[in-house]
Amino acid sequence: GVMEILLAAVLLLTGPFWLASWAMVVRLRVVPRAEADATGLDGGLSVIIPARNEKENLARLLPSLEAPEGMPFEVIVVDDQSSDGTADCARAHGATVVSGEAPPDGWLGKPWACRQGVNAARGQWLLFLDADTWLEPGGVKRIAALAGDERAVHSICPYHRVPTVAEQWSLFFNLVMIMGTNAFTIRGGEAREVGLFGQALLVPRPLYEEVGGHGTVKGEVLENFHLSRHFGACGAQRTCWLGRGTITMRMFPGGVRDLVAGWGKGIVSGAGATAKWAVAGVAAWFSARFSAAIALLVALGAGSSLAAVALGLYLICAAQVFFLARQAGSFRWWAALLYPAGLIFYQAVFLAAVRRKRRGGTTSWKGRDVA
Repeated sequence: GVMEILLAAVLLLTGPFWLASWAMVVRLRVVPRAEADATGLDGGLSVIIPARNEKENLARLLPSLEAPEGMPFEVIVVDDQSSDGTADCARAHGATVVSGEAPPDGWLGKPWACRQGVNAARGQWLLFLDADTWLEPGGVKRIAALAGDERAVHSICPYHRVPTVAEQWSLFFNLVMIMGTNAFTIRGGEAREVGLFGQALLVPRPLYEEVGGHGTVKGEVLENFHLSRHFGACGAQRTCWLGRGTITMRMFPGGVRDLVAGWGKGIVSGAGATAKWAVAGVAAWFSARFSAAIALLVALGAGSSLAAVALGLYLICAAQVFFLARQAGSFRWWAALLYPAGLIFYQAVFLAAVRRKRRGGTTSWKGRDVA
C-alpha cells in the first residue's frame, strides 16, 4: 500500500545519506607518535593554562606535563580570580602563576586570561591547554613533535573520558564538534574553512602576534573558531588531530546540569562560526540517523514486510555512531545503540540556546554571565 511505498522511499534515501555522511570523517587522524629524539621546537615551549576555580583539575593536569629532555619548557597558570585555591595548587606543582586581572570591557574571561598568559610567556611556541585536560605518558613529546613549521597551527581534540551514565549525553556534542571543524573531510586541512579545537592549541608565537592574538577574538565565546579564520586569512596551515593516546579531558563530572550549561554556552555561536559545507554535512548526517530511526518505528508499528530492512539500516547507523564515538571518547555501546535519545537531547539543548539568544539572555558559567 501507500505506507509500504513511502517506507521504501525513506529507506532508499537513508542508505545514500549514510554513505555520503562518511565524507565528513573520512580523514580522522590521531596525533602521531614522536621519534625517539624528536622535540620539534626551537625557542622553547610555553604551556598556558587559563584557570578559574580549577584546583581539582590542575592537580591532575600539572603532574602530567613532563618536559622532553633538553627542551626549554615552562608552565604558566593564569589564575582567573579563583576562590578555591587554584593558585596555591599551581605553585605546589611548580607552575608559574599569573594573577589574572578582571576582564576589561569587551573581553570575555578565557581570551583575556590567554592574553595575560602570553604576556608572561618566554617561549617561541605557545601551547594553550584547558584545565580539564591532562596529558598521557609521552603526550608532551608527541605534541612538541608537531611543531617545526612556523606558518602552521595545530589543534587537538582531547579524548573525552565519560565514566558516568550522565556524561554519556555529551556524545553528539563531541561528534558535532569534530565534524564541525571541517578538518576531517576528503580535503582535510586543505579545505578553505577549517575550525580549530580550543582545548589544546599549539601556535608559533610570531604567527600568534601577526594575527593579533586573542585581542582579535576578545568577545567571542568560541574564540578558537574565530582565531582559525584569522590564521587562515594570513595563509597559515591549520591542522586538527584527535587526541586519543596523547591528551584526555573530562569536562562535566558534575552531571547533566553542568553538561547542559557547558555545551549550551557556545553551541549557537559554534553553529554560526562553522563552515557552511560542514553545517550541511552535519545536517545530512543527522538526517540519515533520524530517518533510519523513524523508518524502524513505522515499520515495526505497521508490521511492514520491510521491518527487517529498516532494522538492518538502523543497526548500521548505530554502528557508525559507535565507531565515531570510540574515536572521540570512552562512550558506551548502548549510547550508540540508543542514539535517537542522544540526538533528541542535543537538539533540545540547541533549541533552548537559540531561544535564549533570541531573547537576549545569557548563560552563567563559573560565576560569570556568558553572552
